[in-house]
Amino acid sequence: MRPHQWYKNLVIFVAIIFSFNLFSMEMWLHSLIAFAMFCLISGSMYIINDIKDAEKDLLHPTKRFRPIASGTLSSRTALLVSILLLSVTLSTSFFVNRSLVYIELLYIIINLVYTYYLKYFALIDVIIVAVGFVLRAIVGSVVINVPVSPWLVLCVFLMAFVLAFGKRRHELLTASSSRDCLSQYTVKMIEELLNISVSMLLMSYALYSFSVHIFMMITLPFAFYGVFRFVQLVYLKNFGDEAELILKDRTSLANLALWTISVIVALYKVNT
Repeated sequence: MRPHQWYKNLVIFVAIIFSFNLFSMEMWLHSLIAFAMFCLISGSMYIINDIKDAEKDLLHPTKRFRPIASGTLSSRTALLVSILLLSVTLSTSFFVNRSLVYIELLYIIINLVYTYYLKYFALIDVIIVAVGFVLRAIVGSVVINVPVSPWLVLCVFLMAFVLAFGKRRHELLTASSSRDCLSQYTVKMIEELLNISVSMLLMSYALYSFSVHIFMMITLPFAFYGVFRFVQLVYLKNFGDEAELILKDRTSLANLALWTISVIVALYKVNT
């Protein structure tokens, strides 16, 4: 179920901060429930993906040790667990927020189509990854009953591109993945798309900041540095395989803390 990948679901909490509801315990409860539901759903999707790729994973130097590929866990048992988790998640979500169920179903359908078909096409594979992040961001707004911000959707969409192209670059340079669509990419192409995505992300965030209030400008240096630091690590250390490794970079962690503090100060200063 790859719990180390569940950090992607933290995008759900962005809405509660940027909608001026940071101190609402009730909204935090709803967001935490949505986060837990998406962790179970994403874990279920990883199980199905491993069932689909079991034979291919056997040929990979590290993936062959995964439970399903190695035979430690049977595909039948894994599939039953995945179905059970999805059933429990959708049933629970139905009583929390019916709109949440609809988005979860859409997320599941998109991931199934991706696993069995769309992941074989370059560029489409990255777009699907980005759509998955956007759906998480939308969930964060829906469960606390606030309007979905177009700026939130745009910035999350572009952020996902940056992360995805960083990962594709790593996979191409290290041959650490048997991903079928990699043959449709080149390193130069990936790097150009990464640079374009970075430019669009920073421009979008800057425009959002200006549209909110002049105080939000204090967050720009931290936002720019955070993205630039990620790109620096991608190019210097081929740091793209697992984006969560950024949390082991002390400079990035300190900058993330400063960005978070500056956002809270700027937003809630404006709101008061």
